[in-house]
Amino acid sequence: MEKESFSALSWMTEEMKDAIRDREKIVQEENIEKLFSLRDNSDFSIALYEILVNRHDKNPNSLNQIQLNLFLSMHMENAGQADSILSFLQERFPEHKEQIVKSLNEIGAIKSSKIIKQAIELLPENDSWFFDSSDENSERIMMKLDSEFSNYPDGPMEDLYFKYAEKHKNKLEKPTYKNTYK
Repeated sequence: MEKESFSALSWMTEEMKDAIRDREKIVQEENIEKLFSLRDNSDFSIALYEILVNRHDKNPNSLNQIQLNLFLSMHMENAGQADSILSFLQERFPEHKEQIVKSLNEIGAIKSSKIIKQAIELLPENDSWFFDSSDENSERIMMKLDSEFSNYPDGPMEDLYFKYAEKHKNKLEKPTYKNTYK
C-alpha cells in the first residue's frame, strides 16, 4: 500500500501501517522466511492467503498438495463467513468439493470437515443447482450446516493454518511452474 493511500486511514497508528507495509512486501516477494516472522496469526494468514491466491492466479496447477490444502481451506472459510458454504461448493470451486473435505482434515479442522461432508451429501448428484431440487427440509439443514461451519467448530482457523504451514514450511516455497500446455 502506498504511503498516500493510508491518508484515508487516519485512525491507524504508524505501527499498524508499518505492519501492513511489511506484510505486503512479504506477499510481493513471496518471502516464506519473513512470513513466519509475523507476530500475529491473523497477519500470517492474510499474507499466506494472498501469496497462495497470487500463485493460483498465475497458474492454477502450480500449487502443491500442502499449498492446495491451505488455499482451499482459506477459501472455504471466506465463503462461510462472507456468503455461504454453498457458494464455495457450487460456484467458486465445485471441482474441489471432495478435496475440501480432505484439505480441512489435513489442516486439523476435523469438525469443519464433517460439516462440509454433510453439506456435499445434500447436493444433487448430477451437479445441478442445489435450489433446483431442494426442499424445505434440505434447505433448513444446509442453513444449519452453514451456521455451524461459520461458528468455527475447530477454533480459530488462523491458528490451524499457522500450525499446518509451520509443519510443512519447506513445501511453501516458491513453486516451479509446470508447463500445462501440450
